[in-house]
Amino acid sequence: MMPSPGKHAVGTLALALSMGLGLVAGCSDDPELALGEERIAPDEATLERAMTVRILEIGQRHRAAGTPIPRFNQPKTVACARATFEVPPHTGELARGLFAEPGEYAALLRFANATQQDDRVKDLRGLSVRLFGVAGAEGVDGSRGHQDFLFNSHPALFAGTPEDFQRFVSAVADDRLWWYFLNPLAPQPKSLWIALRARSRPDSPLAIGYYSTTPYRYGDDETSAVKYAVRPCDGEAAPNGDGADGDDPDYLRNAMAAQLGGGEACLTFMVQFQTDPEAMPIEDASVAWDEDASPFRPVARLSLPRQEIDTPDALARCESLVFNPWNTHPAHRPLGGINRMRRDLYQAAGELRTTHNATLSVDETP
Repeated sequence: MMPSPGKHAVGTLALALSMGLGLVAGCSDDPELALGEERIAPDEATLERAMTVRILEIGQRHRAAGTPIPRFNQPKTVACARATFEVPPHTGELARGLFAEPGEYAALLRFANATQQDDRVKDLRGLSVRLFGVAGAEGVDGSRGHQDFLFNSHPALFAGTPEDFQRFVSAVADDRLWWYFLNPLAPQPKSLWIALRARSRPDSPLAIGYYSTTPYRYGDDETSAVKYAVRPCDGEAAPNGDGADGDDPDYLRNAMAAQLGGGEACLTFMVQFQTDPEAMPIEDASVAWDEDASPFRPVARLSLPRQEIDTPDALARCESLVFNPWNTHPAHRPLGGINRMRRDLYQAAGELRTTHNATLSVDETP
């Protein structure tokens, strides 16, 4: 029987994967690089297969030990909330794809932590959004009508290439995490700096911004690429309570439960257009695009009604979902190497997790 991986290794892998699954061929110096252009490395498929093998290997250890397989990306569910995704009328370059016409869509939001630690521990926070009833959207599993958006609470990912990320996954799978960052033959000071800087202790999941970190097509124009962000609506009230300074290990869930149990909340959904293919690379998500050069612009609103977000049924619904950026309308196709690797990797890992966890008793599942 294979040993179950340590909590530290699994948690750190989750932090890295949520910060990333990250990226691809690096920022090119080619002066002919065009807006929205992808550059696919010749060994990318090989790297994807190698990474999938290592990640599934960790899941198989849990299966052999008879323990639940956590999500490798943002494993700790903080809350699962219903919302309405409201698209107002737009003109010009904003009126494309899903945002071409005004409308409303039912949405499900999963707020999460990158590791399974106490909420009071500094960590990367995550948000996954699924829209329902989107005409033209198709899923990796053949489903229709689902549009997924994935976010982290930091705008940059810690790794710059698939090669780097595959090495990181291998280091964690081999329980040699710090060797990846501090190996004297191939140190990663920038990666370590981003990973440490990304950790925070917010007062509430509804009080911070979230970033896609990876780019996406915006409409039918092959030169149009954007990154997404979700931020609290202007004028949103701060949550009550002690927050990170209290003694509640699940304070994030409880803060959000108190806020939505007594009223509504809203988040603004935004896009940032790529305006410089060199300074705003498609193939390196460790580079946050300059907001002074291209500000985020609001295109929709997520309205969260008063509700209970911490019921067993609500949490179970989120746990049963496999979010994937390739569950999408073609007008918002994922771009960049990390997104290309995510397609089959997320699906394979999600199927293993949900299939195995469904065989466990209720008491054995998180």
